[in-house]
Amino acid sequence: MSYTSLLRHRADLLRMEQIKVGGLAGAHWVVVESNVRCFLDLTFIRKGRDPIWTAQGGRPSERNGVLFMHPNTDIRSGDRVRMTRGPAGTFQIEGALDEAWRPTSRHHLELGCVEVGSPLAKGTVPNPSPQTLSAVASLTSPEVSDG
Repeated sequence: MSYTSLLRHRADLLRMEQIKVGGLAGAHWVVVESNVRCFLDLTFIRKGRDPIWTAQGGRPSERNGVLFMHPNTDIRSGDRVRMTRGPAGTFQIEGALDEAWRPTSRHHLELGCVEVGSPLAKGTVPNPSPQTLSAVASLTSPEVSDG
């Protein structure tokens, strides 16, 4: 059985892109790669690497996990993964990327991740869409009158 066949889940990789509309700076998430093979394990904890969170009152528990990916995947810390097959949700990559090596090459990547809350996953808070930024810019632009 090959390692690639173990990557049963699929995801879209998202990366933050800085934009400027009407002099206002903002950011939004863009898809850099679609249908990427991966495996998201929400029960696996790497000892000494992944934090073990304690319950807090009045707050839903965050889902933490480890994302396993093909070694040639272009992913960075801070990127987001929107799952399309497998556990539902959007997860942010946190911390350093761990590489598992064979004697001569990389075997796979292991990435710690935490689920992003649903309003944040949509990119609506605090990162407005380009359309929202352009609407705000048009409201704040000084009007020129003929006299």
